[in-house]
Amino acid sequence: MEAKSTAPAGPKPAAAKPKVVIEAYSFRRQGWPYIRKSANVFLVCLLISVLMVGAGRFVLFRTKPDTMGAAQKQSAARDRLNQAEAERIEIRDFLPKFEQLRARGFFGPENRLAMLEAIRDIQKRHRLLLIEYNFEPQQIVAVDAALLGPELELHSTAVQFKMKMLHELDLVNIMRDLKQAGFFSVKECDVLAEEPQTETAPRLLGASCTLYWLTIGPPTVVAPEGVVQ
Repeated sequence: MEAKSTAPAGPKPAAAKPKVVIEAYSFRRQGWPYIRKSANVFLVCLLISVLMVGAGRFVLFRTKPDTMGAAQKQSAARDRLNQAEAERIEIRDFLPKFEQLRARGFFGPENRLAMLEAIRDIQKRHRLLLIEYNFEPQQIVAVDAALLGPELELHSTAVQFKMKMLHELDLVNIMRDLKQAGFFSVKECDVLAEEPQTETAPRLLGASCTLYWLTIGPPTVVAPEGVVQ
């Protein structure tokens, strides 16, 4: 029977290491593809931006006339609103004065019958002596058209007024009351002392005045002589 050798085996040979090959860097093969890709993305973005700006300018150009028209309409509406507000304030401030003038007969046609009754009432209330008055034909007073406009005219009637009185205060009273009955402007007024007819007769004063009775109303037809028809 043969004896087997039990001697230990020798060391195994080491595995071969892989070889690492370092390749030289080439910009054309390795760097340029990245730059080209980024450049393509940039060009696409730039093209999209140009198209968007062009489209925006085109829309703005098409809508600019409408925008300008809307702005002009808005400005005109704002001006009308401001004008209406100014007129409202003027009406509010002038309304009390207008009511006073209308109560005095300044607006509308002349009412000579009412004026005659007012004079008789003044004479009776102040216990005045003889009063004589004469209304001349109504005339048109030329004023600036901007003050009244084409729808209204200023009319004037000259009133010759004579009266006898015991004291100058009688004249003051009748003038004050006349201005409450109508809108009067005094042109002239002369007061003279009259000699008594007898020694026992009271010393009287005589007043001779010219007044203008003013009214505002619609345009009237004037005869060639200047008399309002």
